Amino acid sequence: MGIGKLIFMMGNLFTIQRWNNKPAVVKFSEADNAYSTLLISFALREYYNMEIEKAVKWRMSRILPKLVLSDVSLELKERVERLSPDVWEKVRDKAFKDLYNIVEKDQLDNLTDEKFEPIDKFADIYTSFFEAKVNDKVFDFKKPILELEEKLNKYNNNFPDDIPKIFFSIALNMVSMVRWNRIYRNIKTTVAGHSFIVVAISFIIAKLLNLEKDSVENIIKRALLHDLPEAFTGDVITPTKKKTKELDMLVSMVEKEMFNEWLKENPKISYLKKYENMVSDPFSTFEGQIVRIADYFAALLECSLEIFSGNKEITFRNVFFDLKKHLKTFEKLDLGEWIDEIEDIVF
Repeated sequence: MGIGKLIFMMGNLFTIQRWNNKPAVVKFSEADNAYSTLLISFALREYYNMEIEKAVKWRMSRILPKLVLSDVSLELKERVERLSPDVWEKVRDKAFKDLYNIVEKDQLDNLTDEKFEPIDKFADIYTSFFEAKVNDKVFDFKKPILELEEKLNKYNNNFPDDIPKIFFSIALNMVSMVRWNRIYRNIKTTVAGHSFIVVAISFIIAKLLNLEKDSVENIIKRALLHDLPEAFTGDVITPTKKKTKELDMLVSMVEKEMFNEWLKENPKISYLKKYENMVSDPFSTFEGQIVRIADYFAALLECSLEIFSGNKEITFRNVFFDLKKHLKTFEKLDLGEWIDEIEDIVF
């Protein structure tokens, strides 16, 4: 089907750096940006009692062409658009045609939607704005900040701007945390970037299984929130948590406690309290098990990227094959076919 190849290509999102024509305090990858934007969209959509799937489909339509094209600076994009307003649409169309050589068009169409809703465009612009503001503390980002402020002025009267601020600060913590931090990495991945890949894989599985809308919504939310507690606790690696059942249980209790403290400190988002159990126990229920499988597959992807890049650390090879065995036990889809496609590239 080519899904394995597509997921392997998603590894490019870890290495495509945004604002790459400027020095920066924090380097945001495309995966980091996609997660931050979706998290803000989720918070805003919950505020207005809106579904999240449309936000994911639009984000996928934005991110998948970058697997072929890489990133384009904001200034270049806007200057080119002034000369030819529809040029980028033509470029995206050609990028999707390249992707259709890997994954069938019908499958990709089921994952994407180029029609955006204003609330998601607002989240998208705000994420870029916050990225620029972070780096402007040391380097000169005044021009892009001004351009992004002008774009935000079109939306600020329609949506609350305090909710994006609250959630970007949490996303920034997750961008700052590097996974596998005990081991040398060729391709560093953050908790935020990993979380986006988990959302993407979870969504792909949910759509291939033709699940009901409510199940798809639940899966997306669990994937978005599954590592959110690490913004408060730091990255507690699974082998540490699993040393004893007691420690694993205590970590979950602390995560729920810290999540609720965060809500109390930010009463504007108190409406998210209903997700406290999902945050502390994201892998319960059938939907949660799909997210767990996606989490494992995202880890397998990270191992494959290290192996492919020449990292000789034996841990990545061992974990790859351990995860492969586990993922092949998933009965709802033949994930072995996806893994075989990745192995054909890596080994």
